[in-house]
Amino acid sequence: AISRQIGLLAAAQGRSLSDFVSGVQLREIKDALHHYTVDGPMGHLLDAEEDGLTLRAFQTFEVEELMNMGERHLIPVLLYLFRRIEKRLTGAPSLIILDEAWLMLGHPIFRDKIREWLKVLRKANCAVILATQSISDADRSGIIDVLKESCPTKICLPNGAAREPGTREFYERIGFNSRQIEIVATATPKREYYVASPEGRRLFDMALGPIALAFAGASGKEDLARVRALRQAFQEAWPIHWLTERGVGNAHTLLANA
Repeated sequence: AISRQIGLLAAAQGRSLSDFVSGVQLREIKDALHHYTVDGPMGHLLDAEEDGLTLRAFQTFEVEELMNMGERHLIPVLLYLFRRIEKRLTGAPSLIILDEAWLMLGHPIFRDKIREWLKVLRKANCAVILATQSISDADRSGIIDVLKESCPTKICLPNGAAREPGTREFYERIGFNSRQIEIVATATPKREYYVASPEGRRLFDMALGPIALAFAGASGKEDLARVRALRQAFQEAWPIHWLTERGVGNAHTLLANA
């Protein structure tokens, strides 16, 4: 019944999910898909005659709320996003950044997709960055073997507990030796970072100035809400007002010379 209805819709003008559901004969299929039509709670994301998602050079998807909505809501949207992302990979240099990766690694479908991406996307000239607040997230991911093999570059924030039993083992499982663990344990928080890659290893200081810190160091929900409010109020001039609020003097002059 599914194949037949797809065939009937292939040359039609209206090829929405609602059109499919109205034409299919089996009640079980109608009932299963009604949830994703315009008459159901997920229709605003998944039901239309044309795909209205326009992807830019820089694109962000917030999935935390989606992942808390339950499997029935989550899985179809995830599969759709995976397909759209992969279709964009044409060989041009690309980067997929998964922030708060523990959230994705905790879901089997997302975890399997990350495993696949880590193994194959380099052929499409695409790098994958997994960012997480805790090294234990990687250890509990179920794909630690793939992370160790397919993530040759690791950037670690300082962790004073890195030498302690129970934490030290996490670093050892991603390939760190005693000296590397010592460096991570004694590095200066919020200033120094340790990078290990096939090209070498180095502890480095970001040495960000006041302007960079005002923007790169602001990531809380309150900060982001304030930025949106300033942008709405002052349009293109919002950075000047933001810097002033962050205590950066002569913001107008500094931005003009940046």
